[in-house]
Parts: sequence; C-alpha cells; structure tokens
Amino acid sequence: MDTFPLGGFITIAILLPNLLILFFPPIFKQVNVSSPRFRFIHIMTVFERVGQIGSFTLPFFYRINCSTTLDFVSLLIIIITLSFYYVCWARYLIEGRSEELFYKSALNIPLPMAVMPVIYFISASILLGSIWLMIFAILLGVGHITVSWHTSRSGNISQ
Repeated sequence: MDTFPLGGFITIAILLPNLLILFFPPIFKQVNVSSPRFRFIHIMTVFERVGQIGSFTLPFFYRINCSTTLDFVSLLIIIITLSFYYVCWARYLIEGRSEELFYKSALNIPLPMAVMPVIYFISASILLGSIWLMIFAILLGVGHITVSWHTSRSGNISQ
C-alpha cells in the first residue's frame, strides 16, 4: 500500500513543537525597534499569513502517496527538515529559552526555524502533488523568512 490518508499529519507534525511556546515562553525577549520600513514588513507579514493559511490547511485535503522516487526523496527531505526543526526547538529549551534562539543560525544555516518549515512545505507539495500547496509554501517562504530576517536584525540578534 503506497497511499495513506494522512496528509493532515504534515501540518500537525510541523505545528506540534510550536505548542511549547504556551508552556515555555521566551524568558529573554529581544528589544523591539521600530523601522522606517514598516510598510514593507507589513506586506511581508500579509504574505506570511496567507502562506500559513494555505500551507497549514491544504495538506488535510490530500493523501500521502509514496510511489515514485521523487515521492521518496520528498519524504526524506520532509523527515530531515522536520528533524532539524525539532532540534532547533530543543536548542531553544536547553539553551535558556531566549527569543534570539528563534533566529540564531544552526550548522551555518541562517534562520533555520524560518527556513526549515518552508523547505518542509515545498517538499510536502511535491509529495502530495499539490501545485496550490507549492504556491502557498512559496508565499510563506517569502513572508516568513523576510519577517524573521528583519526581526533578527532589528532586535540586534547575532547570527
């Protein structure tokens, strides 16, 4: 059997560690600095939110199908990016729950907690065979990575 009605698991798996914020909020918050580029960041936040809505809801309407080599490669990338994302969450808990850890590089990957979910959803779009998920994942990437980068810079977070 190579088709599973578990597309929604893709959303649940990536959102699950975000629940940690409810129980373990950041102890050290970065300083918010207002920016003259507020309008640009506001537009990027809209991209991010639209991308989130599509990326988080669409997988529930698809089945996971692992019948081709491309499907297996996509699934492997999903597993790797999800694992790396979980490791970054573990780092957040272990290293003192500082907000700067959301933006700090890991293994020379800048903004890994913004980049990994984007790669994850792009790979999921291939695995699920959804061009719409691909479009929403790209919108998520443009918005989420830009907003995270700006936040990391405005709060004087070291990369």
